Amino acid sequence: MVFKAYIRLIPSYIGIAVMYMVMFAVLLGMTMMGGSGLNGSGESMDGFVSLLAVNDKDNTEESRAFLSYLENSTNIKMADIDFERENAVQDSLYYRKAEYVLTINKGFAEMLSSGETEKLLSSQVIAGSASEVFTESVIDSYIAAARLYIIGGYNTAEACKEAAKTLENGVEVTGFSSDNGWDAENTGAYLFYNFVPYIMLMMILGILVPTFSSFLNEDVRSRSFCAPISPVKYMAQIICGAFMVCLVSAGVLLLAGTIITGGTLFNGHCFYSLLQMLVFMLFSLALSALVGILGSESVKKANYITSMVSNVLGLGMAFLCGVFVSQSLLGENILNVARFLPVYWYVRGNNSIYGADGMVYDEGVIWTAILIQGLFALAMLAAALLAAQIKKGKGSK
Repeated sequence: MVFKAYIRLIPSYIGIAVMYMVMFAVLLGMTMMGGSGLNGSGESMDGFVSLLAVNDKDNTEESRAFLSYLENSTNIKMADIDFERENAVQDSLYYRKAEYVLTINKGFAEMLSSGETEKLLSSQVIAGSASEVFTESVIDSYIAAARLYIIGGYNTAEACKEAAKTLENGVEVTGFSSDNGWDAENTGAYLFYNFVPYIMLMMILGILVPTFSSFLNEDVRSRSFCAPISPVKYMAQIICGAFMVCLVSAGVLLLAGTIITGGTLFNGHCFYSLLQMLVFMLFSLALSALVGILGSESVKKANYITSMVSNVLGLGMAFLCGVFVSQSLLGENILNVARFLPVYWYVRGNNSIYGADGMVYDEGVIWTAILIQGLFALAMLAAALLAAQIKKGKGSK
């Protein structure tokens, strides 16, 4: 009875889902038309020169191979800086003698071999310049290629040399087996799954929060319990209805994505992509339940909270976590904050699945990302149950 009533209420909010579906289709279609180079490879640009200065603190065979690659890279001109002189870096950047100052940190070879890429390098740069974006793209391409060779069984020194040869010969990282990195045919799939957390969160919140708030309203609950139904069955049927809505939403997204991307969604790595999508769907469901419980006093309050959460949390996570702006282009401080949000881990897992944005295919990274998203979903579920208990306690007084 409750399940049927819940399902009958859903069509009232279909307009919200349609709006976000149209937005999703336009966003994905436009991005696919203009999206290229997602694997982070640095391509040659006629007339463009990036002034780069490098301080090699590691001074190993690996770091020297990396430095040689940078010196021979198209569109990069090496700048000479006396790093022993005080304020030399700041002066060079100020007077535009260098636009990007890169430091190869001590332990570069060991960290590259172990996969600890976050502290490999440090840099000082003219923020927002074209040199920043281009040079980081070139660096990411090299690190990704070297990591692929290491995963393939090469020692670190050989991997660094082979990575330089590969990129200098104009063969992108996409040339490797699709088991270990980017495949250009998967561009549409990568973009689709990258947009999923934003669109799915907005759709599910827009549909489920008002329905949760309606059925969890104290007056509605009291009238419903006049019928021969227990509170446990009442909640179970509401949750079943909400879960069905989530599955249908996910199915519609996959159908639309399959049409727009030309059927490339179900590729060799789609198991991980679909699993990530399912786990994030559960997080969105738990979040909707929490917001619905908090706004169960009135539909008007629920709509207000839904709008606030959708705009602040949905858009905020999309921009901070790498949905709209690649994680490689975000600042370190932003990424440190984003780590406390589930979308960051979703995007990180998606980048690793498809070898995009300077990352390589790594099952360890993927499973870690999925596990952390699952923990976010459990935490949100616990918060929803706590909120329900508090509401119940207040209602019984």
